[in-house]
Amino acid sequence: MSAAARAAHTVVDDVPHAFADPVARTLCEAVGSSPLGYQLAQPKAPILASARLSATIRSDFTARSLREAGAGQYVVLGSGLDTSAHYVTPDCATWLVDQPGVLAWRQALFAAAGVSDVGRYVPFDLGEVGIVSALERAGLDTSKPVFFSWLGVTMYLEESAIRGVLGELSAVPSGSGLVLDHFLPPGCRDGAAREYTLAVGEALGKGGEPWLCTPDSATVTRWLTGSGWDVESSLAEADAAPIGFWDRNDALRPMSLVQLVHAKRT
Repeated sequence: MSAAARAAHTVVDDVPHAFADPVARTLCEAVGSSPLGYQLAQPKAPILASARLSATIRSDFTARSLREAGAGQYVVLGSGLDTSAHYVTPDCATWLVDQPGVLAWRQALFAAAGVSDVGRYVPFDLGEVGIVSALERAGLDTSKPVFFSWLGVTMYLEESAIRGVLGELSAVPSGSGLVLDHFLPPGCRDGAAREYTLAVGEALGKGGEPWLCTPDSATVTRWLTGSGWDVESSLAEADAAPIGFWDRNDALRPMSLVQLVHAKRT
């Protein structure tokens, strides 16, 4: 994913958390045209409501999985403006992995917002090989369990790159964890998902980043198990919401587009 696309993508992704996340809110307000203000001005716009919901659900899913794992090392792959490292326990070391241009943009935005960032920056293109080596050079201890968060990225990579990263991450020991999301293929999407993807395509136009890999859940499970990971759960994003969440009459609707996966290292 290009640095420019990652920048735009993650600013939008951070908006839902800004309501309860003071760091995210401050970052949003530091942007010239605040994405938070844009969202607040259009609370019922279907495409914006869906984007807010998606980012919020996957963030909560990851936070719960991280807490349950209790790992002392946390790595955010494709960090963008992810602020989760600001809310881990003090004894948990964190690393933020993304392309050099994105991390430079992140650093500049945090400085403009007057916020001290948390986590060690690891400039790295996930389309290349050597992610574990890069993390080790940045201080990661691969003899101890690690928890990886990999959100909003896999759809922008080729299959070979995704499988390559999963294979490299298998170097970490038993007890390590991984949460990732992936877009489902067109044949697995429902009407709401098809409407959403069409709307997103029209909104982004030619400047949008293409989705290169949209595997079904069985395929991703096969990739993970083949790389030495046990899949703890693989569920539709909508199913990760609390019981009774969908009994509502506002703009939020479930859709079959994103799959959330939690895996553990065997």
